[in-house]
Amino acid sequence: MINYLRSILFVSFFCGCFLSSRGQMVDFCGEAVPLERDFVSNRLMDVIKWHLRHQNFLPLLKAKSEQYFPLIVPILKQYNIPEDFKYLPVVESGFTNATSPVGAQGVWQLMPGTAAELGLQVSNGYDERNHLLKSTQAACVLIRKLYAQLQSWTLVAAAYNAGGGNISRNVKKQGSRDYYQLMLNNETAQYIYKIIAVKQLFESPELYLGGFGYNVFSKSSSNGSVFAASPQLENDKEFKSIRITIGKNVRQTPVMVYNAKLQNSASFTDGQLVSIELLDDLQAEGVYISKNTSISGRGWVVSNRIYVDLGFGNTLVLCDNEGKKGVPLKQLKEGGTVMLVGKSS
Repeated sequence: MINYLRSILFVSFFCGCFLSSRGQMVDFCGEAVPLERDFVSNRLMDVIKWHLRHQNFLPLLKAKSEQYFPLIVPILKQYNIPEDFKYLPVVESGFTNATSPVGAQGVWQLMPGTAAELGLQVSNGYDERNHLLKSTQAACVLIRKLYAQLQSWTLVAAAYNAGGGNISRNVKKQGSRDYYQLMLNNETAQYIYKIIAVKQLFESPELYLGGFGYNVFSKSSSNGSVFAASPQLENDKEFKSIRITIGKNVRQTPVMVYNAKLQNSASFTDGQLVSIELLDDLQAEGVYISKNTSISGRGWVVSNRIYVDLGFGNTLVLCDNEGKKGVPLKQLKEGGTVMLVGKSS
């Protein structure tokens, strides 16, 4: 009964993700990212691999997000805006109050005229675009206005970059409400991919670490390397010709929670094996493992947390007792109880 209740509590671990016919689970604000289309998955992987090549900044950005997200998310909820919009300021400014070449400023990169229309004070002596809470509230008002106009969170995010009028004109001119098909300027055409790439690297880093040798987008093999070369698109026109439907509800995937015990490893270093003793019988990917059995996988450090490759791809994930992916480095060195969270068969 306890395990059943815990399974219900952690359904959100995999809910809100889109499960395609190829097993990928990626969404933005509950709107499915069509990774079953090669052009979309290859474009997204290109952006993710770019971030991985410049991954030195990722731990710092992740650390900053842990300071900013607790302040931003409650305001998003207050305006009934999906939590995924917390990633916009990551892409827009990296949580800095930098000023863009065109005059946008603050973590939300608001233009002076737009900020004034939204009720922010903008002057040489005092600029509320640099005030986190006030600028977040202003950005939320803008996002709600854009949603009333466009009725798609994906299009709203694109409009945040390009302007609501610009997106509306392109939708009308091109006869499509599908972001992934619209012919847009290069910056806006890449914008959603950048947001999703950051979301994936923040929420599922274990899928993209080079040491894991696992590519969630691989069609040919579940063990394909994330660094494998992607097929090159002949041109953007071919990419934009994809016709898909945006806005369909994502599929909720029930999960199972298995109790386990982490073996202490005081001398752990990146890439070493991590041992876990099962306290429940486990069944995943057609494999049955009885309780009291020890399983192991290589562990990797991301932002002072250990993620372990258990050999099941993204279908079985090591979590701490709060259901958060990975375990703190301190807990690994001391041992203790953990959870293995997997998709229900």
